[in-house]
Amino acid sequence: MPAEQVLNSGTADVDGLCIEEADLYMRGNGISGYVVEDVDARNFGLVVKLFNMPQLRVSRVKVTDGASSGSSIYGIGIGHFTSYMTNVTFQDLIYRGDPDKPTRNIDDAWAAIALRGRGADDIGRFSIDRFDFQDLFMEAGTYFQNVDGISTERGYSGTITNGRIRNASDACLDLKGDVSVNNVYVEGCYSGMKLWDDQDHGLVEIGPNRSFNVIGKGTAGTIRQIYIETLILSGDPDMPMFRAEDGIVHLTVGTLIADPDQVLNADGSYPGSSVTVNHRINP
Repeated sequence: MPAEQVLNSGTADVDGLCIEEADLYMRGNGISGYVVEDVDARNFGLVVKLFNMPQLRVSRVKVTDGASSGSSIYGIGIGHFTSYMTNVTFQDLIYRGDPDKPTRNIDDAWAAIALRGRGADDIGRFSIDRFDFQDLFMEAGTYFQNVDGISTERGYSGTITNGRIRNASDACLDLKGDVSVNNVYVEGCYSGMKLWDDQDHGLVEIGPNRSFNVIGKGTAGTIRQIYIETLILSGDPDMPMFRAEDGIVHLTVGTLIADPDQVLNADGSYPGSSVTVNHRINP
């Protein structure tokens, strides 16, 4: 298929494509109700970069050997979505990167799914359901290796359910806004979850990561509240469950399933922050 398609108001939905060896397949702006489904992308950079696409549906997209060519400005991932992405749905998605072909080191952020910004009056509702993302890396260099599994900017609200994220340069889940996670497993990232707002989550399992399992990002002068109904920690118990940064953050866990020696709060967590566990089960 051609390396890049530009959508317009008369462009037909995408249904049933195999695309190979390019940096960006689709760029779109200003279409409502567009559908992208049944796409098999191989040895690809970013599959779609879409702006102002309310009611978008992306389903049954599989990316294998996902990587930038090394010179592309588009980075990696299934898609980047910006501005007026209201009531969008993503489901049945697979991303398999190549650890030996990371995207180049530039001052930008990538993810398998990145909801990057919104219009001032956009409610930004989304859902991501049934996904498996693996190996999203940026090469080392001058800039921070900013590649997540899923990232959402402030102003978006929605759900992330029934999936797995493994191995990313930065956070498996980097979440701003009113976002709820349920029945999701993460491992192999710098941090399992990086949470920037008051949020309520359901069942989360966090395996081995390279830093902290949950990072709560605070704001000066504000007390932030994060709740996780059920948290399973299956990695190294010496890796702290939680670290608060930049402000006071209180984490409450309804049920914690973890090694009895699991460290809960990191040394250096922002003063005044806390961890509360209502019920604890030792595996």
